[in-house]
Amino acid sequence: MTLELRPAKLEDAASLTELYFSAFSKDAISLLAFPRNTSSFNWWYDSIVDEITDPHSHFLCVYDTSSPDASENIVAFAKWNDADAPIQDAEMPAWPEGADHQTANHFFGNLIRRHGEIMEGRRHWYLEIIATRPEWQGKGAGGKLLRWGLQKADEEGTETYLEASPDGKPIYEHLGFKEVDRLVVELEGEGEGVMGEKEFIECFMVRGVTEKGI
Repeated sequence: MTLELRPAKLEDAASLTELYFSAFSKDAISLLAFPRNTSSFNWWYDSIVDEITDPHSHFLCVYDTSSPDASENIVAFAKWNDADAPIQDAEMPAWPEGADHQTANHFFGNLIRRHGEIMEGRRHWYLEIIATRPEWQGKGAGGKLLRWGLQKADEEGTETYLEASPDGKPIYEHLGFKEVDRLVVELEGEGEGVMGEKEFIECFMVRGVTEKGI
């Protein structure tokens, strides 16, 4: 097994969309905001197609070279926004059919708001999303995607920002991130029943300027 990293291409959009749903198949917020239907698939596909051509958005993927379809066997991907990318507009998009609009607006609206408040206009690289197929987790694919962006931030002498689950937090702390705040979303009714959770926690994390290689 050999894993290689490359920039994602427009023709990867369907594969990245399918990978997202695989990676977040047990994520309560994802299940509420993006019910597993055609509308949600199209929503993600269209978003990737729209954003992958943005010069400040860097979509990367990791693939398994030992597969017969090595160049197509994508096992993980990430979206890094560089230090010149503006923070996303707080206006919420039109969500897919069947989405829990209230939960989606509350969660993603707070992510955007806290991102702006925490970074206060400072230049920084932002890891907007990282996704790995469940069967490939812990095998180094995510590390390649993380180190790509951290190296860019170190070269430019900027901070790095991301949001993480409590389970993922120790991984990022090992790479120099520190939790600066968190968002707790109470899950009720349908939300509680999706994964049996009563709350969903997202940690806001910042890695300071460093010259140390990783």
